[in-house]
Amino acid sequence: MSGNAVQVSLTRLREYERGHSRNYFVLFEIALFVIIIGLLMVTLSAGVNVYRNISEQRWADEQNRTGLTLIANSVHITDSIDAVGVGAGPEGQALVLTEVFSTGAYETRIYLHQGNVVEEYALAGTPYTPERATPLVQSDTFTFSYAENLLTVNTERGSQQIMLHSVRKTGTGTSVKGGEARGQ
Repeated sequence: MSGNAVQVSLTRLREYERGHSRNYFVLFEIALFVIIIGLLMVTLSAGVNVYRNISEQRWADEQNRTGLTLIANSVHITDSIDAVGVGAGPEGQALVLTEVFSTGAYETRIYLHQGNVVEEYALAGTPYTPERATPLVQSDTFTFSYAENLLTVNTERGSQQIMLHSVRKTGTGTSVKGGEARGQ
């Protein structure tokens, strides 16, 4: 009987080991599954954040291009002799685009106001009214320069070069009404 008792004990020991090894294998599978799911969630979260950042940057870039393009389009629409000039805006120089009609002269004024480059359409000679102006692009800076028929508008968001086709030539320099003449 002692041989049978040993054999039974060994059989029970093997079954016990198999049962525990199966438990360890099941625990390993569960741990591996949890780790894989966790890594997938972290990867998905990182992907969503990257996509969100790219989308926000793309939207901001699009807004900046749109604002600068609106400025360029305003200049192109009023591109005539003596139409482009310089005025005194509330926070620095203003780009003034003048259109003359039979009913009078009107100005499109582009200038800096409270962190935005804004556009205001008004009767020529009237005071600036920034509360009526339309924001074009967010920026704390707005400068522009003119040389050789090329108007360059600069904001902190970028710059836009605009070729003027109808500019009055004076001597060797080209002038912008109200601005300074630059040599060619």
